[in-house]
Amino acid sequence: MQWYYVLNGERVGPVSQEQFDQLVQAGTITGETLVWHAGMTEWLSWTQTAARIAAESDSAVCAVSGRLYPKREMLEYQGRWVSAEHKDEFFQRIREGVQHHTAMPGEVRYAGFWIRFAAVIIDMMCLWAINMVFSVGFMFVMMALGGLASASGRGGMTPVVVILQLSLYVVQIAVALAYDVFFIRKYDATPGKLALGLKILRADGDKLSVGRIIGRNFAKGVSALILCIGYIMAGWDDQKRALHDIMCDTRVVRK
Repeated sequence: MQWYYVLNGERVGPVSQEQFDQLVQAGTITGETLVWHAGMTEWLSWTQTAARIAAESDSAVCAVSGRLYPKREMLEYQGRWVSAEHKDEFFQRIREGVQHHTAMPGEVRYAGFWIRFAAVIIDMMCLWAINMVFSVGFMFVMMALGGLASASGRGGMTPVVVILQLSLYVVQIAVALAYDVFFIRKYDATPGKLALGLKILRADGDKLSVGRIIGRNFAKGVSALILCIGYIMAGWDDQKRALHDIMCDTRVVRK
């Protein structure tokens, strides 16, 4: 079987089954990596593909090595398949509690509501600090204009104040967009998500384009408009998606 996979946004392949197994074992192909082979109707993550292989064939993916083995040579434990040669390592991990902290190969760990909420708080604090600089600057401009109006004996500052306030609002929107675009394009995450070990990707594992980042930023406004239910949805969705993730085909995952 010839396999293809996505690495850094580019398609790689074809590679043989043996080469593919080696890439999985080396960690080059992870649970989030998009893969495809002849017969598949769409690109899927390795996690999804492995689950389909296990359900539709007599083979399964070892939870330790990530390689395919015949099920007759494997042991199933709580929905995981383990090859005979990795059985001891698997149960040693369980005894040490590793399964509660570290994902086995082939797993995609979606970020839940509370850790995403914490990341949003961090980002809000960062944006508040940046916007305060502009707010103070606009305040000094308004004070200076007010002083000039008083010195000249003129009134009628209201239109100027309105224009300055609208300008400040536009600047704050631009700052929020630039913040998201810069960090997500460069690091796949905003500072809040970076601090908590999260990243934002397309559903297919690819990076977000500038247009999608901007669209997602405005889509977050929709999530907030409906009493923030759009955000809370991440608490019960099977892939921990908020409404803006569904609208923009994005996922927030743990690194």
